[in-house]
Amino acid sequence: MPKKRYLILGAVLALILIFVQMGSLSKKTLAATNNNTKRIGLSLDCSRTYYAPSTIKKYIDLLKKDHGTYLQLHLNDNERYGVESSTLGQTVKNSYEKNGVYYNKKTKRAFLTKDQLLDIIQYGYMNGIEVIPEIDLPGHDQSIIKLLSYTSAGKKLAKKLDNKDGYNEMYYHKKVTLDFSKKLLSEYVGLLPKGYHIIVGADEITINNRSDQNAAVKYINAIDDYVKQHNLKLEMWNDSFHKAVLNKYHKDILINYWSLTGEVSSSKDRKDNIRMRATLPELNKAGFKTINYNNYYLYMITDPTSFTKESKKIWASEFKKWKMSMWNDQYKKNLAKSKNNIGAAFSIWGEYPNQYTGEQTYQKTYYYANAFLKAKKQFEK
Repeated sequence: MPKKRYLILGAVLALILIFVQMGSLSKKTLAATNNNTKRIGLSLDCSRTYYAPSTIKKYIDLLKKDHGTYLQLHLNDNERYGVESSTLGQTVKNSYEKNGVYYNKKTKRAFLTKDQLLDIIQYGYMNGIEVIPEIDLPGHDQSIIKLLSYTSAGKKLAKKLDNKDGYNEMYYHKKVTLDFSKKLLSEYVGLLPKGYHIIVGADEITINNRSDQNAAVKYINAIDDYVKQHNLKLEMWNDSFHKAVLNKYHKDILINYWSLTGEVSSSKDRKDNIRMRATLPELNKAGFKTINYNNYYLYMITDPTSFTKESKKIWASEFKKWKMSMWNDQYKKNLAKSKNNIGAAFSIWGEYPNQYTGEQTYQKTYYYANAFLKAKKQFEK
């Protein structure tokens, strides 16, 4: 489908706002996208697990029932590029369909079509839930590089992009990576109504020195400029926001804070991350808005051990100890009580290879997601 059509279809969502203001629809159905009000959401890993549109809509229904505000779709990672992309040659035309699910002929892995993604965004919009696509760049690039490798032109581009010395990442220092990132994002920005968010990860990439830090700033600020040109808001993970260059970043970027250490195994890397990365309170003090993704309390890994009766009991007991101001694992000092810490999210991360389908994952994670969304006391700082 031509990109122009998606721009038109995306604009239709923005036109709904006009009808809302004219009284044709209830204002209660309008998805809230304001960074000045509390944002409570769920995040789905759509790379390691394929979720059918019908299953994703069930999570939207859950958010609506429990007064959540947004659903984040982590659409790509090393394991799978989980959405249609003409840039990467993963299209409806080049796929095969089975029971309404589209599969890449090369990788044999399922993906959402752009029409399906747009339908999910529209469904969320009409139910008061902002659906936020996440296109993870410039890290976690294995699925992108793999799709590029299927054509001669793609192979040449992949050689320019892929940093073999990094952690599954592209050379974010290079203009070719920025140009490629914008081209890839151009396929999705037209699907979103004015004022929506889009997430470009910049997480778990190699940043060792001031040169790396400045290059990361340049890349992320350029992506923010691009997103703003399309009347959207940018979100990033906290990994690249280092103390030494904090004031060089655009302050309108919303930051998802998951970890200070990056949960790395190397003690040296762990200490380096603690030394270099800004804490959540430091980000708030510098003027950044943040959402608490505390990986200790708010991450669910879809391993069978996560769903035993004992695991459920332990999680429920631990979760009661958490509050929105607790951002650094179980650490109860240096709490984030600033008004700039505007929300929290519960993340569901898949294992690979999968043991559960998307629908099975929904059934097994419902208890946890529902408990999180109903935890009104924990959302107090």
